[in-house]
Amino acid sequence: MPWRETSLMDQKTRFIADVLRGTLSVVELCDSYGISRKTAYKWIDRYVREGPGALLERSRRPLSCPNSTPPEPPSRDRPPRQTHHDRHRTEGSVVRRLQRAVQDR
Repeated sequence: MPWRETSLMDQKTRFIADVLRGTLSVVELCDSYGISRKTAYKWIDRYVREGPGALLERSRRPLSCPNSTPPEPPSRDRPPRQTHHDRHRTEGSVVRRLQRAVQDR
C-alpha cells in the first residue's frame, strides 16, 4: 500500500475540524498529528480570528529591513560636499604653488 500524501493545508483543516468536534483534547490531537501544542494553539487562534483563509502558508519574509537602501536616491539640489583636500586646492592656491615651484628652479 503506497504512503498517503496530503498537503499541509489538508492536515490543518482536518486538525481544526477535529478540534471543533471536541472528541479529543488538544494535547491528544497534537500527539496524533505530530505537531507541538504551540503550533496547534497558533493554528486554532488564527482560525478563530481570521477564518479558514488563515490556515494558508504565510510568508516568512520580514515586513521591513532597517538596513535597506531608501527607495529613491537623495535629491542632488545641493552641490556635492567638499572634502578636506578640495578645500585646500582652490584655484588661487594652485596658481601660487605653481609660481613658487617656478621661482625655486
